[in-house]
Amino acid sequence: MLLRIVVVGLSLLLGTSATAKADWPEKPVRLIVPYPAGGAADLPARVVSEFLQKKFGKPFIVENRAGAAGQIGTEQVVRSTPDGYTIYCGPNAPYILLPLLRPTSYKSADLVPVAPYGELVYAFGVLKAAPYNTLKELQAYAKANPGKLSYSSPGAGSATHLRGEAFTRVADVQITHIPYRSGSEALPDFLEGRIDIMQDNLFFPQVRQGLVKMLGVMSTKRHPEFPDVATFAEQGFPVELPIWGGLLAPVGTPQPIVDVLAREMNVINIDPEFVARMLKIGFLPYTATSEQLTAQIAKEAGIFQGWVTKMNFKLE
Repeated sequence: MLLRIVVVGLSLLLGTSATAKADWPEKPVRLIVPYPAGGAADLPARVVSEFLQKKFGKPFIVENRAGAAGQIGTEQVVRSTPDGYTIYCGPNAPYILLPLLRPTSYKSADLVPVAPYGELVYAFGVLKAAPYNTLKELQAYAKANPGKLSYSSPGAGSATHLRGEAFTRVADVQITHIPYRSGSEALPDFLEGRIDIMQDNLFFPQVRQGLVKMLGVMSTKRHPEFPDVATFAEQGFPVELPIWGGLLAPVGTPQPIVDVLAREMNVINIDPEFVARMLKIGFLPYTATSEQLTAQIAKEAGIFQGWVTKMNFKLE
């Protein structure tokens, strides 16, 4: 479960301002998103950049560096000059999961956790006409029709891919994985019925319109806007693989810069306007210190490794 920080912890964060580097930022800061524009990783980055720009009075520019399930953008951040002007802004899978699946030029320790911006609420979405309304009903249908159904992910080796395969393993069903470069590319195929199940949050607008129904959410708790949609665990399918988004910096970034960015991001995380906008796109904002995120990432590496080993999960 994601770390929840008490008010005392946030007060400590606020107290770090005295150590912050007074002249940072002096120029635009690049926020590297390792996925294409328009997807579930890109949308929150746009909101984060807007609020950071308001806080610091300097541009925070989102740059999409997509490819290889997030590996290309992550490598760019790791190789960049650690001066505080290139920051990773995206989900945890590219630097935790990918190194477990294939050789990468980096490991998670090559990035310094700064602050989160939210837990990602993914859901199993199906079209309104689908003949199942719960995960149990989906399981029964898939058992009766092995190999007939398909589900999407934003790329082979993504945490979404692993989650989808974990569900098929726990549910003991055969559902075909269809990888895309991003959820935004999968959405049209899903809405036109060429994919049966979409794992994402990009279809939330269609849920509000009554065109799509959610069978379950893959977060640690229910989404406040959809309180009647139970989590996977609540429905008897314990496939909680932690997916969250955050800011990370290359190793060597001056600590005062890490401190001030962490402080301001955590202040933003409790801003009511920010929280409301993030909930709309499927994120549950929360606060955490850099040290707490470091411990969280170490724990999550063990969780991902456990699933990879148990499932013998490999990239073809």
